[in-house]
Amino acid sequence: MRKLTFALAAIAAALTASPAFALLPPQAYANARANAANVIIINVEAVEFTSAMSCTVRGTVGAVERGAKYEGGAAVELTVPCRGHVMSPVMTGAVIFQNSQALQASTRGRAYLDDAGALALYQYEILAAE
Repeated sequence: MRKLTFALAAIAAALTASPAFALLPPQAYANARANAANVIIINVEAVEFTSAMSCTVRGTVGAVERGAKYEGGAAVELTVPCRGHVMSPVMTGAVIFQNSQALQASTRGRAYLDDAGALALYQYEILAAE
């Protein structure tokens, strides 16, 4: 009987354990924003769900806050980590996911980009409409 009680307790503990989230310390993300080579405001025209955890954001550059890679009015397409449009397991790690529905409903965003034009440490911010 003791073995059965122990086994049931172990199963219950395993089923109620919550997943661990191993995000980077906040200063890592702050450093990525502060050191991004390019920072742009995007006028979002379309958001496409490209995989279970990825969206493609298309639009035009509404403003350049930092850098020389982009010009106002230029077309831009970014891959942004997103979740919520399909059921997927909770992922751990440094990735910051945007809510898929909020991203698709957005009309503006701020992107912190590296020299190659990719998001610097997943730094994308949905902005309120003007």
